Amino acid sequence: MNEDLNEAQNSVILSPPGPILVVAGAGTGKTNTLVHKLASLVQAGMDPSSLLLLTFTRRAAKEMLNRASGLHDSRMFSVQGGTFHSFCHQFLRKYSLAVSLNSNFTILDEDDTVSLVGMARDQVVSKESNVRFPKKETLAEIFSGCFNLQISLEKVLQKDYPMFLGLTKEIQEIKSKFTELKLKHNSLDFDDLLDFTRKILMEEESIRERVGLQYKYILVDEYQDTNRIQAHIACLLASIHQNILVVGDDAQCIYGFRGANVNNMLDFPKIFPNTKKIHLTENYRSTQPVLDLANAILDASKENYKKHLVSKIQNLNDKPKHTKFESSEEEATWIADQILELYENNISLSEIAVLFRAGFISNLLEVKLSAKQIPFRKYGGKRFLDLAHVKDLLSYLRIIDNPKDILSWNRVLLLEKNIGKKYAQVLYKNLETHNFQYELIENSPTFFLGIPDLAKVSFQNLMQIFKSQIKSLRNSMAIVETVISHYFPILEKEYDDFDKRKQDLESFKILAKSSPNLSDYLANLTLDPTERTDTNPPDKEEDEFLTLSTIHSAKGLEWKYVFTMQVVEGSLPSSRIKTVQDLEEERRLFYVAITRAKQGLFLTSPVFSDKNRLTTVSRFLVDLPNLKDLVEDVLPDLTENTQAIPDTSTKNDRFQDIQKYFLN
Repeated sequence: MNEDLNEAQNSVILSPPGPILVVAGAGTGKTNTLVHKLASLVQAGMDPSSLLLLTFTRRAAKEMLNRASGLHDSRMFSVQGGTFHSFCHQFLRKYSLAVSLNSNFTILDEDDTVSLVGMARDQVVSKESNVRFPKKETLAEIFSGCFNLQISLEKVLQKDYPMFLGLTKEIQEIKSKFTELKLKHNSLDFDDLLDFTRKILMEEESIRERVGLQYKYILVDEYQDTNRIQAHIACLLASIHQNILVVGDDAQCIYGFRGANVNNMLDFPKIFPNTKKIHLTENYRSTQPVLDLANAILDASKENYKKHLVSKIQNLNDKPKHTKFESSEEEATWIADQILELYENNISLSEIAVLFRAGFISNLLEVKLSAKQIPFRKYGGKRFLDLAHVKDLLSYLRIIDNPKDILSWNRVLLLEKNIGKKYAQVLYKNLETHNFQYELIENSPTFFLGIPDLAKVSFQNLMQIFKSQIKSLRNSMAIVETVISHYFPILEKEYDDFDKRKQDLESFKILAKSSPNLSDYLANLTLDPTERTDTNPPDKEEDEFLTLSTIHSAKGLEWKYVFTMQVVEGSLPSSRIKTVQDLEEERRLFYVAITRAKQGLFLTSPVFSDKNRLTTVSRFLVDLPNLKDLVEDVLPDLTENTQAIPDTSTKNDRFQDIQKYFLN
């Protein structure tokens, strides 16, 4: 019995050989338990090299083995630890002939995979084709989705790319060509590493027995994140001796979009009927009021292992707080003010995070934080102003504000239909020659010399937009709406995932309300005092920045104070849910967001109605029967958190004295 561990953790350590399912709630010391289990197996006499630890990152495996060696000795480094893909790589180097592969196969990284898909695409799609085909990057995502979700190509297209359903036959042909190219060139992508390993373990009994003798105990971390293929491989490795321990939290299975399947945990005892189930429920991270809300959210789920998290952390009994707003802009302003207030009360920015369902949700907040000079880093999606389609739209607006902006012209001309690189250069030189005066261009006999008619028409249409908006008294709202109307067809043409990207364009409209003048609007968007080069050495973490993160990217992390934005229908849960399983994954996502908070949890809901959108507070909150006992409603104080600049004017002009002091 280890006195540093609680009763449930010790139960894991002391359990005899055989299948074990550890249901480890958020913050319950899962990693610590695994580390002690590894050490105890070696102390009991097992050869470290006969232990196999499968994780989802190389770093996680290395950290666990380092900690286990601290508990025992350096022999722990002989434990075989790594990711599923790294294990499969080593396995296939040894047994590749079983599936007619040469052992010197090349592993394709993501860029290589996309390039090879592009080669397959070129063999099927004619350059003269007048039908829009998915780009090679999109095709690579589609093919990987088929494998990880174990569903047909048609179902993947129906789910995520319905605009390409009419091309199912051609896309299937590209997929077949892609497979042929990989085999021809003795190359495997990441999905193939899993696929061929599973195939060998299923079909080659002698190899399966040999591997069973080599690895006498299998441990799998974050089992809820495995897809069906990974879980199948883990179970096949243990099929001979059944010595397998899987650790995970079914309530944190939130990666369904890449194949993670909560049933891998729920059905584990069906595969190994003599499974011992152990629940870790003592939380070492959060206060009990935070956990009470998390428990209530899980209680409403129909597909999970029932568990209630408890905490011994005392004297911090503030309930989670919920605030409603009349607009998304009010929400962003209030969050920025609250963060500033926490900072003024000596809470380090590194102890604060703002979480959200999708990257675009933080667009307005990023602008507000920049205006208040609050440094931040964003995880799980690019920053608003770094997005390609945002840069596109900004370029149109900047040309209206400053017709001599060469960088914006270069970007815009290449976006326009029928204007390629060659004619874009000619047109810009002609603009320069005519001093960017649109009236001079209209009457110029030489401006369009050598320019094809189709390119000329595209440029003239563009010029009409710029001319009309220059005369609109530089009203940013009107200009933004006009430019978005022009740009939207280009967005659809340039980006296969345009449906997701168009939500970012709405942020431009909202921001335009607070800056009616176009020049001010662009300056407020562009001037970002947090944009700087990070000069810290890799081993030294800077502690003074706020974290902005999607909930998916925040999994496994923790902060003292957590703000969760847009807890409304259409965001949490997402508007894209189609099945009960989708809804349950959204519920688990909310649970993950809640359990990142150690002490203070702020939930915010912009509730409003306009001609385009109606929002209501998330069902995950309003459906709780005891909501008032769990969450405190807080009215927003939207008073600007700024200090007045003192009036320094004086009748006694000090100009001469100042000049005398500095210049003499």
